[in-house]
Amino acid sequence: MSIILNRRSTLLMLAGSMLSACAGEGARGAGKLFVGDQRGGSRVVLQGAKRLDNIPYEIIWSQFPNAAPLLEALNAGAIDSGIGGDSAFIFAAGTNAKIKAIGAQATRGIGPVVLVRRDSPIRSLADLAGHKVATPRGSVSHNHVLAVLEAYGQPYDAVTFAFLSPFDGRAALQSGAVDAWAIWDPNAAMAEQEGARILPGKQDLVSGYALMFGREGAIAYKRGLLQDYHDRLMAGWDWSAKNRDAYADLMHKDTGLAIDILRIMQARADRVPARIDDMLIARQQETADRYLRAGVIDRKLDVRPLFDASFS
Repeated sequence: MSIILNRRSTLLMLAGSMLSACAGEGARGAGKLFVGDQRGGSRVVLQGAKRLDNIPYEIIWSQFPNAAPLLEALNAGAIDSGIGGDSAFIFAAGTNAKIKAIGAQATRGIGPVVLVRRDSPIRSLADLAGHKVATPRGSVSHNHVLAVLEAYGQPYDAVTFAFLSPFDGRAALQSGAVDAWAIWDPNAAMAEQEGARILPGKQDLVSGYALMFGREGAIAYKRGLLQDYHDRLMAGWDWSAKNRDAYADLMHKDTGLAIDILRIMQARADRVPARIDDMLIARQQETADRYLRAGVIDRKLDVRPLFDASFS
């Protein structure tokens, strides 16, 4: 059985979640798993892989527009699990979030990009200095811009950031309120169809993992449910990697995005289940160190304790 809540409903749950925590985890329902999702995300791949059948507990779904509010809900105790980008996770961890990564999906191919309007004088990533760039704060795209500045020997304050949601970033680029937009697919593919262009230059500078998260309290008190859900999600990610057209069709039905946009996204990158290993953790440490140098987080962060490989 599944129940779907929107973000407003989820945020209204926060106060109740904190109060029920005082009464013990059992008060929140040992047979219920509260899962955060994004459109076209976990529920879709589980549906495609037929892993929503015969679940011996109740999944209560909550929809979020991107990883940042999902991580906030996890940290507040409103949900038990969810997925999001690795850079957003490191940013959240830098603010003392009580969350661990318990699963991973690797992206190979095009990752975050920087787009400009068609008539922009900016010709490459080397030309970003002195311009205003929209991106979600702490996201993989924020990380990408910082890494680009490093790669071209430019200071982090060479650009002015406008920290905006994907929806607002798209509008800001279209209106001319910003000079560039750092974002990921399918947003990038949509912007291209609307006339924007991707800046060439040094790419593939940051890791591209989607992570499955577990709230520390859920790991302690709902481990069996989380383990079962983890295994189902890994099977779903495996299915989506091997059935791209079918996955694109399901995403189209769930998100309303044009099928050609989704097929562009599928063609530009491979997304496959990955293990939490030393290489993955080392890439996350690079992000944490970059965020510290750039002032995105304010303390040295050892990322290894943030990852729990035992679910694999």
